[in-house]
Amino acid sequence: MAMSALMISSGIRGTAGLFVNPLIQSTALNLAAVSMAMAIGQFAFGLFQPLGGFLTTRFKTFSVMLSGALCLVAGHLGVKFATSLPLLILCFGVLAPAGAAATSFPILMGVIAKAVPQEKRSFSSGLVNAGGSAGQFVLAPLIQIFLNSYGVYGACIFLAAASAVSIVPSWLLCKNNPDVRAIAPLLARDKADDAQRSIKEEIIRAFKNRNYVFLHLGFFACGFHIAFMATHLPGEIKYFGLGAGTAGIFFSILGACNIAGSFFAGVLGGYAKQKNVLAGIYALRVALICAYLALPKTLPVFIVFAALAGLTWLATVPPVSGITAQMVRPQNLSTLFGLIFVTHQIGSFFGAWLGGVVMTKTGSFFPMWIIDIALSLFAAVISSRIV
Repeated sequence: MAMSALMISSGIRGTAGLFVNPLIQSTALNLAAVSMAMAIGQFAFGLFQPLGGFLTTRFKTFSVMLSGALCLVAGHLGVKFATSLPLLILCFGVLAPAGAAATSFPILMGVIAKAVPQEKRSFSSGLVNAGGSAGQFVLAPLIQIFLNSYGVYGACIFLAAASAVSIVPSWLLCKNNPDVRAIAPLLARDKADDAQRSIKEEIIRAFKNRNYVFLHLGFFACGFHIAFMATHLPGEIKYFGLGAGTAGIFFSILGACNIAGSFFAGVLGGYAKQKNVLAGIYALRVALICAYLALPKTLPVFIVFAALAGLTWLATVPPVSGITAQMVRPQNLSTLFGLIFVTHQIGSFFGAWLGGVVMTKTGSFFPMWIIDIALSLFAAVISSRIV
């Protein structure tokens, strides 16, 4: 059920770039304006995640997830009226990101962390993350079909319907959770601990840990990488003269390989040091981008690039969540991991926004790829320094 709930929200977020060019064509907005709306959405998604994690400690998890689904529906239906930048920001920059955050990985991992032993959390996070990645594989070609056949609003109606459907697995996840009774002693112990240490003190304690700070810095680079590619790869594909359907194929292949990459990273984290897994993923991104820049931009190159990029796409999440889980108590994992995602989405803001600015100013995404290489290399180095 966790994978099903995450599948829809992750699929919607991971395919947002497919809407960039259609929105430019159907509104009076230019690339820089649409990129700004997408960038604000990236940041808002990160900001709402720790808030959602906090709300799950005060309200029923299903209430939070239901509110998120309704925000996703409202955000996508509201696109029909988003003819100006402020309205587009409201739909794609506030409502849709808030909705996606309510069923995001940190929220679900907070539930899972209470139900599984620590040595199995890396595997569990990889399994759930792989299920979420399937959403991109399934939704990308469907969104492309709806965009080609019914335009932007037709595709948004489809996503609003998918968001409404996500209420069912969310309800089943919260209703049929037999592990809650099994962890009653653990929750009782944590309640006693709360009398001695508040969530505020837990956050301060975490930020005094060098490892936690390094995770933030690395995830900033990760967010920049993912948001730049997710937002502007369709534009890059169009720039090199390939058909519009190529972008849908690209994201579908990326999503399929993301399943394997996320699952493998989770499994590998159970055998190797998670810091080495994380550093290796960042280093692979550097090598991949360098190879992509050196090769001719043909359809086969983009297909191979999508496959290899997918293997590292969200593979960073299992080791980061695993390392974080070693530092904090289970009931605070959603909040502390959510804060790391805030930093991730700050990087995502710059990746999405700067991509539009750089393309508008220079007529090429090449400078963005150079920045991406530098940040990924930096992330690999500091991740290897985690102790």
